[in-house]
Amino acid sequence: MTRFIAILFTSIVTLFATPVWAGPIEEVAQIAAPRQQAFQQGNAENFAAAFADNAVLQSSFSPFRIEGKEAIRAYFTQLFQMYPKRSFVVRQPVARAYGDDLVVQNAYAVISTTNEKGEPKTYDTRGNTVWKKIDGRWQIIDQHISRLP
Repeated sequence: MTRFIAILFTSIVTLFATPVWAGPIEEVAQIAAPRQQAFQQGNAENFAAAFADNAVLQSSFSPFRIEGKEAIRAYFTQLFQMYPKRSFVVRQPVARAYGDDLVVQNAYAVISTTNEKGEPKTYDTRGNTVWKKIDGRWQIIDQHISRLP
């Protein structure tokens, strides 16, 4: 019985204390996770919601950098129209926190797309995403995605 109470107490403390113990990396991970679903669903609004108003995106799908949240949202709207089916799988993710208000995520990803004609294509990419806590909210301030050779 004593062992049961100890396990129950530990479970309750862990359940309620985990959010308090969560650091910047865990906070960003919770925000970043739903973005994959928004990408797959083609929801540019939800996918771009995490970007700061003055964020910068550098994507290998565009020859120029995209500046500002509205331009980033428009970019993804067009990309999702060009590739009605898309998904990505993240490989070897690494996240590092710098203080309590800056997180850098690096990862490789395999992006699979199918264009309007039904032609599939797969891209091996690497990227980094810089998250900054601005006015108490985690936002992407810079993201870079490039194709691997």
